[in-house]
Amino acid sequence: MNIRKDIPNRTSKEWSTMGVKKYALLLLEFLRISPSYALAHLIRSESIDAAKQKKLALDLYSDDETALTKVQQLEILNGFDKVLKTYDEFGDVTTIDIEDWWTNRGIHIFGSPFEKPVPVKIAGISKHESYEPLFEKSLRNYFEVKLANQGQPPAIIVGIPLGLPKRVLMQRISKLIDAEKIPVQNKAKRSTKPLAVQRLRSEPLFIMLRLLMAKAQHEDWPLWRLGLQAKVSAKFSKLDIQVDKKRGKDSDAKVNLNILTSRYLLKAKLVAENTARGEFPCSQKVFLPKYDFEDIYQRLTLKYKKINPRSK
Repeated sequence: MNIRKDIPNRTSKEWSTMGVKKYALLLLEFLRISPSYALAHLIRSESIDAAKQKKLALDLYSDDETALTKVQQLEILNGFDKVLKTYDEFGDVTTIDIEDWWTNRGIHIFGSPFEKPVPVKIAGISKHESYEPLFEKSLRNYFEVKLANQGQPPAIIVGIPLGLPKRVLMQRISKLIDAEKIPVQNKAKRSTKPLAVQRLRSEPLFIMLRLLMAKAQHEDWPLWRLGLQAKVSAKFSKLDIQVDKKRGKDSDAKVNLNILTSRYLLKAKLVAENTARGEFPCSQKVFLPKYDFEDIYQRLTLKYKKINPRSK
């Protein structure tokens, strides 16, 4: 993953520009791994008909042992409809360059494609100056260039006489602005698709991605070893990842790390599935698809050419 970890939070001045973008790119990583999103890609790219779509979706979410009830089938199909809608919005992310995706899609989904609206000087007037045709040119440039680049926000055009105390001028300008009754936009809500939670923590998301990728590369590894690879806990970082047999002094640590890694792996799958349904970051309980980690590994190799070979 070529995403730096220094993601600005919502209180940062860089949130609306860099913070939202980096969380959106984290989202892409989960979509690349998601089995349901991969199925949506297959369906859309091969124009599979509705009847076959239904069968493929139910097969993906069925455990092949317990028959699904009609209620469960309906819940799965409704959830997969959300996956298809997400795919239609986000597109094929398997190999796309993240900067290209952000420019062509992401910025229109999560950010603003326009410049930040700021006050600008249209023209100045000297003492005793008469009206000049150049004023009209300056005003047209403001409407056709400045406002257009800012996304055509509401604005007022005022004449400010100079030479008066700034305090007096600012009071009057403030009254003119208040008279327009335009609500102030909340910066945290600028995204057309807001993130699913208010309190954001990026490190657990990185751990989940590392764990899913480690599982794709080393599917047969015990959970504790996957946990060490994914760095799920600093507390157990001293364990020897190369040791396959349990050593007495490490047995309790491995048991605890197994439990912690198992929890993280389940949560990672839930985040991936909810992401495919258009909710990120979110780990609410939903029907999970079957995870074919060999297939996931093959998808990852399409994007990451230097990924380590899959262990046998």
